[in-house]
Amino acid sequence: MKHESDGTIGALLFRSYANLAMAEMAVNNGDATYSQKHYMIRSRLLAGLKRGTMAPKSLMRDQRIRMALPQECIYCGQTENLTIDHVVATNRGGADVGDNAVWACRRCNSSKGDKDLFGWWFQTRDDFPPLFVIRIYLKQAIAYCVSHDLMNRQVTDVDQEPFAFRSIPTSFPEPRLLRFSPYHARRKEADS
Repeated sequence: MKHESDGTIGALLFRSYANLAMAEMAVNNGDATYSQKHYMIRSRLLAGLKRGTMAPKSLMRDQRIRMALPQECIYCGQTENLTIDHVVATNRGGADVGDNAVWACRRCNSSKGDKDLFGWWFQTRDDFPPLFVIRIYLKQAIAYCVSHDLMNRQVTDVDQEPFAFRSIPTSFPEPRLLRFSPYHARRKEADS
């Protein structure tokens, strides 16, 4: 599955996923900035995704993480008035499966509604979404685009899909400005 053009959906999704992996490694290691090792991991993963020799990590791994996280809103960390939110809204074409579901407080769930995750987040917040929810979103987007034969289509040629492709970030802030989840952010603050 090659994606030669930078303008393809596949190239966009793979670039974002490789940056996510780089950011997750840095955040998990407690690094404040990216270093050569982070850029090398990103480069190798991106090349492997483009060649088809690598793939996004297993959804089972995500389920183990999800089960270990406290029951709280993935967006803000609220622990009361929780609901289930589909990261990619079902009425936008998102799957009604556990792999697409997260805990969300009623306020965040109502605010997000059926909007695209990134469109909603960047319109209502001034920080970056938690890395775990980005991971869920990108895996859903990659699976959907593969199954709908969209990976080699140009981003500019695709309208009315479950994903707002133009909102997907292709670069991430420095790791000191990121958090894996609200829970991990609280733990990091408590350790400081």
